[in-house]
Amino acid sequence: MTDALTRRLWESFQTESSNDFLVSPASRFTYRQSREGIGRWLSAFDTAALQIGDRVVIRTSEDAVAAVSFLAALMDGVVPVLLEGSCPDARLAAIVSAVEPELVFSDTALPKLESDITARVLAAPATSTKLSFLKRNSVSSAFGLTDPVATRSPRLPVEDGLAYLMFTSGTTSEPVGVQIYRNNLAANLGTMTRLFDYSTDSRIFNDMILAHADGIIQGPVLAVWNGCAVLRAGGFEVGKIEAWLAHVRQMRASHVIAVATIWSMIDLYAEHDDYFDAPECKWLMTVADKMPESLMRRIEARFSRPIVNHYGLTETVASALYSGSHSAFGEIGTLGRPIDCEARIGGGVQEGELQLAGDNIFPGYWRNPQRTKQSFTKDAWFRTGDLVREREGGNFEMLGRLKTVIMTGGLLIRPEEIDEAMACHPAVIESATVGLADDLFGEIAVTGVTVNADTTELALTEHLRSQVEPHKVSKRIIVLPEIPRGLSGKPVLSQVRHVLAQATGIAVAKSDISAETATGAADTIDDILRVAAEIFRVPIETLSSQSQPNDVPGWDSFTHINLIFGVENHFGLQLSSAQVSKIRNIGDLIAAVNASR
Repeated sequence: MTDALTRRLWESFQTESSNDFLVSPASRFTYRQSREGIGRWLSAFDTAALQIGDRVVIRTSEDAVAAVSFLAALMDGVVPVLLEGSCPDARLAAIVSAVEPELVFSDTALPKLESDITARVLAAPATSTKLSFLKRNSVSSAFGLTDPVATRSPRLPVEDGLAYLMFTSGTTSEPVGVQIYRNNLAANLGTMTRLFDYSTDSRIFNDMILAHADGIIQGPVLAVWNGCAVLRAGGFEVGKIEAWLAHVRQMRASHVIAVATIWSMIDLYAEHDDYFDAPECKWLMTVADKMPESLMRRIEARFSRPIVNHYGLTETVASALYSGSHSAFGEIGTLGRPIDCEARIGGGVQEGELQLAGDNIFPGYWRNPQRTKQSFTKDAWFRTGDLVREREGGNFEMLGRLKTVIMTGGLLIRPEEIDEAMACHPAVIESATVGLADDLFGEIAVTGVTVNADTTELALTEHLRSQVEPHKVSKRIIVLPEIPRGLSGKPVLSQVRHVLAQATGIAVAKSDISAETATGAADTIDDILRVAAEIFRVPIETLSSQSQPNDVPGWDSFTHINLIFGVENHFGLQLSSAQVSKIRNIGDLIAAVNASR
């Protein structure tokens, strides 16, 4: 029942309200404090005269703002559209145009753009009932607003209706919005609560991006559904892996949720085996993409805790199929079997497209009936676009993707979005993006372009960074003489993939920067800076021994590992796991290389 969703969520803010809700190394918010934040958002909704079903777009990099605004809207019947703080202005404007929200919030100011819709957002006064723009008034306002606390409670709608919208692609023209209804959300929260024994005593460690389904739903929303705590650690960085893992134990996590890539890095670089030994730590989970069987077995053996692989999409709320060593789940090495929903292969054959049906399956895409029709069978089963084989016992083995989406480190990238952004560069004639296999990240995005003027990979990368979120920036952008096309004129992706793999020499994760013999400490510094500049695709003069991930565009976990491999290849040495785990800036890398030489 729908009322079980909104009323159950609100009850968590009424009882035991001094309990932890949102905890990080730098802050702690109880349910009582968070209820005050919800009241401020309700007051903002009232100022803008929002009604049930109205939309609010929220762009924020603050966990507390993201969690509380999303929950306030959810319980009040207002439809939240949550975006990363790094969401570019052009994408924000496109989503605002598609959603036609009554309220827009951003904790960073918007520059004036050419788009009419963005201009109206900027020009509207804060009291307007249409397209209001609220800037964060004070950093002391932890929940994003300084409005007075509303005297009313959330409206708690009992009928089914649109709970939230999540946009999975699109930069400037056609953003794709997934509609999740309140009944869909309640069904999936109930399943996950039952399967993993969530209760008021649970403490969910989930450090994923909150603007993604596995971050917000299996984090703050699932926590409030159970009246328990969600734990955050500020984002995963390889150079801070020991501190990140220490937070799991220090914050007394009972459930640890991460993507397969993070687990792979833990397996490679974590120095100890006791991070999950505390008696309250019951479950390890991997979400967003399939974890290799060998890695699952290594994690379980090393840390003596069961690990469960969740298979799901934004369209399934969070999870639909589960695999793990526990008897309740499907076979390790497969996507698993469906729980509280149904799965089949279209046409009744042994191999084919995975199709899903159930209460947690979304009803369709926002204002896009054609895409919705294409995504469902005539008897209303959702086409996942994943090619699978059915094994005995109802297990489904992943064979590949029928669609062109790229899953990198547990995050979904639609290549059309990158190509659309690249087409805005004045020198780019055409663009084709593909996913190339990578042992650590599953896939990485690599883009080939043809150009009509001289340009550099650095310039193309800087352009792409201005158009899409950081995790969507292609790991390489290669200028090609032509993009292979078939008789229909469309790019032949298999040929594009082959050309780009040859051009980049991928496996990219082991960068083939030419090895040279270096001598002396001064040479070490200069050479490492040069390697770093090439890998991060930034001017070398912007780098120094003090440079760290927060200072350098493009320095993420993938390029961090790429930097390690590149430096190892350059100097002909291998750094130990203990050395790698302590590299937090370029100076640390220089010291590690000098120590190894």
